[in-house]
Amino acid sequence: MEIAIETTELTKTFGLVKRLTAVNNLSMKIEKGTVHGFIGPNGAGKTTTIKMITGAISPTNGSAQVFGEEAGKNEAKARIGYSPEHPNFYSQSAFDFLVYNARICGVEPSEAKERANNLLDWMGLTDFKNRNARGFSAGMKQKLGLLQSLIHDPDVLILDEPTANLDPIGRFDVLTKIKDLAKKEGKTILVSSHILDELEKVVDHVTIINKGHTVLQSDIHSLKNKFASNKYIVETANNPAYLKRISKLGPAKLNPDGNIEVEVKNPERFKSAIFTMFKNDTKNLGGFYPLKMSLENIFMNVLGDKSDLKNNEQKTVSTLGEKNDK
Repeated sequence: MEIAIETTELTKTFGLVKRLTAVNNLSMKIEKGTVHGFIGPNGAGKTTTIKMITGAISPTNGSAQVFGEEAGKNEAKARIGYSPEHPNFYSQSAFDFLVYNARICGVEPSEAKERANNLLDWMGLTDFKNRNARGFSAGMKQKLGLLQSLIHDPDVLILDEPTANLDPIGRFDVLTKIKDLAKKEGKTILVSSHILDELEKVVDHVTIINKGHTVLQSDIHSLKNKFASNKYIVETANNPAYLKRISKLGPAKLNPDGNIEVEVKNPERFKSAIFTMFKNDTKNLGGFYPLKMSLENIFMNVLGDKSDLKNNEQKTVSTLGEKNDK
């Protein structure tokens, strides 16, 4: 697959006296035509990374490339459309705003107007095209920000919290459109979002970062299989009391729902042991089933284990998809 975005040991340090390293040796690859989730806790370095890829700021060390062109150069910036989490607008109509942005990007006047009309219709904002964009609701501003990123028909879209401020119907609509842009039009989309259950529905790959480091990068299917492998949930009438007994069968803990999550080496032997344990005590066994991993669960697992985090920060990247290909 062709690589659309690649960062190599990307680093950004701020300050002269009291230095702050916001991004530290961050490496990742984003394939052309995919939706790539870019996630991490607040302060992880996501926005700083995005600014370096778009050319808004320069890296202290390392590099970022867009289709082989150095980030920040005109050839790279011309291929990127960027929608920030909090878009701002001039005091002009939505239509004029889009036409203005298209003209800045070198689009001819007649084509700029045609694109603006088509995009407003595509997003369901035609009835508001002549209204002052500054007076839009937060959700409408978010949609207009997405249209602005598309007005010059870029190859790469970088979207920072694209569903922020939208109602459930609006979020579903925008997510569907994001997926269509990749699948039907071949655009490469990097999405940064904290709404992981929604992000999971549209991404092909995901990169998790923390403290400026790449902690993990994988395609979503390999990631789920990796973390769900040989893990089970046991629900009992008294989970804390049964936790010690079940821990003898494999590493176990109480998950955020209060149920027992256990990892086993031999699933069949584990199932047999559980049935034996509750054979004469069935009333206290409420449920027993394989763990179904969500992106949010994986995120909590990865960032919840401090020792793993430390190791991964030193190793930089674990690319599960590449392991499966070998």
